[in-house]
Amino acid sequence: MPTDLLTYKTLAAELSKLLVGGKIQKITQPEKDEVRFSIYNNANYTLVISANPNAPGIYITDEKKENPYSAPTFCMHLRKHLGGGTVTSVEMYNGDRIFAIGVLAKSEMRDLIPFTLYVELMGRYSNVILADETNKVTESLVHLGFENEAKRVVMPNVTYLPPKKGDKATFAETEKIRAALLACDETNPKKALLQTVDGLSKPSAEEIVFRSGLAFPYTSESVEKAIAEITSLFEIFEKSAYKPCIFKDYSDFFVTPYLSLGNADSYLFYPTLTGAANACFLRQDKEIRQKANTKDIIQATRRYRDRLVKKIEIARAKLLECDDMESVRINAELLTANLYKIKRGDKEITVENWYDEMRPKTIPLDVSKSPDKNAAALYSRYNKLKRAKTINVRQVSDYTVELEYVESILDELSRAENSDLDDIRAELVSLKIIKPQPKKRTGKQPEKSTPKAFVCEGYQVHVGTNNAMNNEVTFKIGRSFDIWLHVKNQHGSHVIVKRNDENEVVPPSVLTAAAEVAAFFSAASSSENVAVDYTERRNVRRIKEAGLGMVSYDNYKTLFVTPKNHL
Repeated sequence: MPTDLLTYKTLAAELSKLLVGGKIQKITQPEKDEVRFSIYNNANYTLVISANPNAPGIYITDEKKENPYSAPTFCMHLRKHLGGGTVTSVEMYNGDRIFAIGVLAKSEMRDLIPFTLYVELMGRYSNVILADETNKVTESLVHLGFENEAKRVVMPNVTYLPPKKGDKATFAETEKIRAALLACDETNPKKALLQTVDGLSKPSAEEIVFRSGLAFPYTSESVEKAIAEITSLFEIFEKSAYKPCIFKDYSDFFVTPYLSLGNADSYLFYPTLTGAANACFLRQDKEIRQKANTKDIIQATRRYRDRLVKKIEIARAKLLECDDMESVRINAELLTANLYKIKRGDKEITVENWYDEMRPKTIPLDVSKSPDKNAAALYSRYNKLKRAKTINVRQVSDYTVELEYVESILDELSRAENSDLDDIRAELVSLKIIKPQPKKRTGKQPEKSTPKAFVCEGYQVHVGTNNAMNNEVTFKIGRSFDIWLHVKNQHGSHVIVKRNDENEVVPPSVLTAAAEVAAFFSAASSSENVAVDYTERRNVRRIKEAGLGMVSYDNYKTLFVTPKNHL
């Protein structure tokens, strides 16, 4: 993503136009690394500042988030000093990826005091820092002590110092850029730009090369064209070329279409850069938060899965020991029939084996035991092996069924949305994989998740997104004559196509669409030509003593489809 100075300068100009003069009405911190300001300036704006190391950003959104029951310390500090304040400026600071937001706020003594909120958007070094009129830090989202990789201190009562910069040229230093490029011996023009110009991202460097035709060896003419393109992008705000847009997959946003990365049809256009940034950051934020929310339970579930695999291996190893069980029984019988031949102190006895055409068989003896106790010991060992075999056969079966259920939960977690997590957590609590979460004493309870659904050519199609939802789709929503679909021999969602009556024939196009969704919400979602079985719901049965959503079925047919998310 070209979150470099070319993009941020334009974003700062747009935010300045929207927010300067606005009054801060509310400050919240819904995530540990995200702060939100509700600002009124002829309209209501929600300014989001995220210091998430994987997706740092600043943008305006309409999306709401639930706030924690008690506000974090940093949020309370911002409320104390900036609440009710007026935004006086939004600009880039120190020629770096730092937004400086000026706020004029009243102190407890009703004096007007200027504050600066520094927003450093620098990957894993991202931070939000509040400084007073003397530029001393009053508080920060992340404290940096005397020993840190950034080699600077960010703590209360310490003068704010921005991160150190290198000796590259800034966008405004055209003479320095010109001299550096003409003297550069790097044959790759994109790398040459990145080595020369500070605050430039790889996509922007590639676009400048594409537009200017910059190539090695660098001539005065090609360098001038490159500088012209840099200046054009740097000063693009409110110019005719200013066309905020995003990739259609929501992976990137731009101040104008980067034709080096795709033609104009590859982009969706927005009236504002903040709108484009919001669209991208919301998608990224959702994915990041979901991963964070599921990380711990995925790890716990994997550990439990690994323990089950180990238990199955141990039980199977014990079954191998039981393979000798019949030989022990035969030895016991032969020894019992020949007790009269054994003398105390004999180490072995050779007898005729009537189970093997009377061939001679040598049986070792324990010299410390009498002949009858040797026979009793063999019978005891046989009975022990017999019991062990029964127990371990049952354990292998039980553990295998449970392993299949746990694998299905892991498959759910790989594509789970936040709305599915409560159901999945409940399953894991029932298996004692995780402990139940303490109930909130107050606050709005989350809405119960429901199966997904869509309409295809007038037919209602219902999709389960976790085991609890699969159970509901199949056995509560589905009627005996409805069509049930599931990916073949893999974990996945249960899908029901509702019929008006049991004699109605569902069109092939509807069955195909339902099968594509079943394949998409399954472990085979990244494959092609996926086999999906379908049958009437009456042919689907719960597996006894198995987990939620574990079923068997018969009288089915199979479709082969490419996974698609028709939802």
